[in-house]
Amino acid sequence: MTDLLDSIAADRGRIADLVADGRLDQAAYRSRHLADRNTADPRAQADAALVEWLRDTDLPRDRPAAWHDAFREGNLRAKDGSPTVVAAVRRYLARGLVKASDTAGGRGGFLDAEPVGAYLLEAGLVDEAAASLFASLARSPTSGRAALLLGNALHRLERVEEARDAYRRALRTAPFEILLAEIEDEEVRGLADLADELGLEGDVRGWLPVIGYLEDVLPLSALDPVPGAGFGDATRAYDLLIAHKGARSHGERTAIRRDLKSVAPGLFDALLVARKLDAAPPPSGNA
Repeated sequence: MTDLLDSIAADRGRIADLVADGRLDQAAYRSRHLADRNTADPRAQADAALVEWLRDTDLPRDRPAAWHDAFREGNLRAKDGSPTVVAAVRRYLARGLVKASDTAGGRGGFLDAEPVGAYLLEAGLVDEAAASLFASLARSPTSGRAALLLGNALHRLERVEEARDAYRRALRTAPFEILLAEIEDEEVRGLADLADELGLEGDVRGWLPVIGYLEDVLPLSALDPVPGAGFGDATRAYDLLIAHKGARSHGERTAIRRDLKSVAPGLFDALLVARKLDAAPPPSGNA
């Protein structure tokens, strides 16, 4: 029995390799042969049907929408297949989708507002996803979706500091587009629990960058492209912290601190306790 299972696993591995190489006729032939030899194995039957469907699907190399539709349909068709073959088909479709998008409109494109790197990430191609999502952000600097998914990709790659930089960017540029449950870094997600005790009002997502700075979870940066007037007091508080960091005179720092305390008094007190602000900044002689 063990030998049979090992043989089936080896056959599935070869089918997956053929799919990865784009040799779909051979992959379909092998998967059907495996199914015919194992008629009582529902996964073998599902794998054969999936690979045959992939072989017979018309996927022009310059039509990303067709690949997108196939990716979604493939997910539905794959529910009863083996993990090995299903993963291979999903990777094949994700890579094809991104290549078609790159061919049609350049690297880092979007389909229905979703960066194409999202499909690489969904398919488990994390390194490739990160590269594509970096390109998406270069094209669309204010895309919260691209920044969020880049954060998740980097988090999976254990590039923690870079991931948190991306999360901060997502929450600075488009906080209300972000679903907290989609943030894969548990510590970043947990920052939302601190809003009430800091007396912060409004949508907590807008406050996460400044809470993250307070808690040494997210970096402070003046490089985020925040559009328009930003997102209310949350953006105002963060911008005041940036201004305070760059202030050159005692008078300037005092004015900034006064404004910050007015915007968010509980946060201001917590920043003092955490020594993110000096308790009493000394005059510099340039006030």
